[in-house]
Amino acid sequence: MDRFILTLVVGLFAVAGFGQNRTQIKLNNSDNSAVHQRIVRDVSALLTACNVASVQNKAIDWTGIQIGNNAKSRINDIWSTSPFRCIETNLDVNLLRIPGGKFQLRQIPVVVITGDARKNEELVFNIRPDGSIEDLYFGLDQHRYRHLLSAGEGLTDFRRRQMILDFLENFRTAYNRKDLNMLEMTFSENALIIVGRVVQETERGVDGMASLGQQKVELIRYNKQQYMENLRRVFSRNAFIDVNFDDIEIVKHGSRDEIYGVNLRQKWRSSTYGDEGYLFLMIDFEDEEHPLIHVRAWQPEKETPMEEVIELGDFDIIK
Repeated sequence: MDRFILTLVVGLFAVAGFGQNRTQIKLNNSDNSAVHQRIVRDVSALLTACNVASVQNKAIDWTGIQIGNNAKSRINDIWSTSPFRCIETNLDVNLLRIPGGKFQLRQIPVVVITGDARKNEELVFNIRPDGSIEDLYFGLDQHRYRHLLSAGEGLTDFRRRQMILDFLENFRTAYNRKDLNMLEMTFSENALIIVGRVVQETERGVDGMASLGQQKVELIRYNKQQYMENLRRVFSRNAFIDVNFDDIEIVKHGSRDEIYGVNLRQKWRSSTYGDEGYLFLMIDFEDEEHPLIHVRAWQPEKETPMEEVIELGDFDIIK
């Protein structure tokens, strides 16, 4: 009898613990279709599984979650460096339509653990037309997101801005999950990579003795292969990488409607290094299914005057 009571008590604690870790979403605009029901079921189950795994410091238990192997692998890669926990028990969200007949859920609040730091983030779920989870990544600030969308000139520009923001969110999270394959496909074969490096000039006095001079930024050019090899080494020597984008500005090229320039501030934090700087991306949407980066330029923030920040107007486009 005592053993039965003990087993029952332990079981009750296990149920209570699961309830505390449970996250249940509700679609504000649901039509109660089978697709919408699947979205609610699988997203709720995944968030709950992440909550439990975060508390237990374990891998995600995928039991009962219907999800493709590719999506599962990408989410596991995020989990290996940036595990997270949803901070809401019940969550009302809107289901959005995005290009390609797909759906999206935004503004899923989570606490992310990278190294010894915790921070608040918002998840974005991309969902296929059949309701299955396609991808998950960390979203941009929602106020800025809506502002950048509203600046679109016409439906084509609006759609491309939506694609750019989705692209940036996925691009940013690719560094967190150390996704070399995704990043390699993102850059065009002839991509120009520019990295600003701070160097210390030396000055010589009248006595011929060297003394410290002013700092300046040296711009170093890499091709795609060189950049990817450098990135491979960075990924291998860091336990985690945490990248954030802020102060985003999107500019459409004056004569090439498929070309956009994106300027933003990037904050990079890893287990071995951290910096902040200005990042410029030139993105080509000639193939909207596979947009490509032709130029990536990074300059250190403190040492770079605003008038020297690289932007779209600095390049002549010949195609």
